[in-house]
Amino acid sequence: MVQNLLLVIIFLPLLGGLFVVSSHDGERKNSVDVAILTIISNIFLILKLFSDIDMHSENLQAISSFIWPILPRVNVVFGIDMTSLLLMLAVHLAILVGVFAIRYEIKSQKSVLFFTMCFLSSCNAYFAAVDIFSFYTFFVLMIFPLFMQTGIMGGDKKYKMISRFYIYNFIGAFLFLSAIVTIYALEGKSVEINQIASVKLDKGYGIWVWSAIFLAFVSRIPVWPFHYWITSFSANIKNPLVFIEANIIPVVGLYGFVRFWPANIPDEISSLAPIFEMFCILTMLFISFSVYSNTSVKEKLFAYTLVYYLLYLIGVFLPTDILIDNIAYSLFAFILVMAALTMIVAHIEAESEKLSSGVNGILCLQPKTSLAYSMLVLAAIGLPVSALFWNNFIIISEIFNVSLYIGTAVIITLVLAAVSLLQNLYTLKDDTCPLNVKEKIHDIDTTEFVICIVVLLVLFLSLFKPLWFVY
Repeated sequence: MVQNLLLVIIFLPLLGGLFVVSSHDGERKNSVDVAILTIISNIFLILKLFSDIDMHSENLQAISSFIWPILPRVNVVFGIDMTSLLLMLAVHLAILVGVFAIRYEIKSQKSVLFFTMCFLSSCNAYFAAVDIFSFYTFFVLMIFPLFMQTGIMGGDKKYKMISRFYIYNFIGAFLFLSAIVTIYALEGKSVEINQIASVKLDKGYGIWVWSAIFLAFVSRIPVWPFHYWITSFSANIKNPLVFIEANIIPVVGLYGFVRFWPANIPDEISSLAPIFEMFCILTMLFISFSVYSNTSVKEKLFAYTLVYYLLYLIGVFLPTDILIDNIAYSLFAFILVMAALTMIVAHIEAESEKLSSGVNGILCLQPKTSLAYSMLVLAAIGLPVSALFWNNFIIISEIFNVSLYIGTAVIITLVLAAVSLLQNLYTLKDDTCPLNVKEKIHDIDTTEFVICIVVLLVLFLSLFKPLWFVY
């Protein structure tokens, strides 16, 4: 029963996408209703799966196995644990917020929703993949819907975005494929992720295989030089749902490292971890300082997300497995904060186009937007109102235990990112704004305000017990 439930969770969004395409949109957006109903149904199924598995077990559970009957013979296996299930839930909630944010969108709404459902189904399969072939398959497939949305919503610069998008992701996909083909050739059979450590690789093969896998995951994370394609994509996408999907992509790379690092990596590669950590720190510092030259609210939000993803990447690279749960809890809260802020920022930027002064002081004309945005920013910068506070504190303390210099640099970048968000909040709430344009500016509607309040409530409850919805 549990195994069947896992398969339903994986493929239900894809079925919902087919209904989205076939729905008729009149005055009421049926495609939006179908997408919302599909996501909410899957959220309830995920919560059901939380209650059916042992959350304290370190082994993968709810295993579903299928034999691919043609050559090469591959045993396709799906399973979940607390980390993968928590990330599934976070991604569903973030996508749900994004769907509400575009429910009044007119341009290509049905196409965007269809590819969003495909993206969600690929994410579920990726988080549940146990064997390395299905892990690779959905690692590649989840990029295709985002690629199509780039062509639909990319605007004037979409060809430049598509070229960068294709090049960087093709490099990562090719390296990963080369690694798993090498493993299959040496073993002559399908290998599960947790069995890769037992694969006998000589020194030459070991360095090649693990370096290829390493670079494949890094290609999805905003580390120099791979951050260019994500930056180009996010800077030119105005659709909040697509922006949320783009900012979920780094979670794919992080999750890959969670599954492979550190126990399975040979000494030849693990010795290079300090050098890679320095690349992460330099990228964080560059992003933290460069954000002060940008005036766009969305670009400041994007810089904030990059800095925190690199923080979690450094946490994954620490020589300990005890932080995996903390990183999962932090990512859950972080993804929710990012999604809610994206919805608010999209509304602010859309309304700011009506003002000659831009975004300066716009929040004093939008009381509900002002309250929601202010509370979300306070949660984002790490005040003790969500799981971000305790778990980020633990991650940073472990970084200090390993290296005082890296820990100090991480603190500096986080402070700079927080100050940038607070400075931006002050600009948006500047009370010298022109009050005579009040009738031209619309506040967020009641639905969006309620969504923000619910997100804040979920974040606040996670402060005391990250899995409060399970026990």
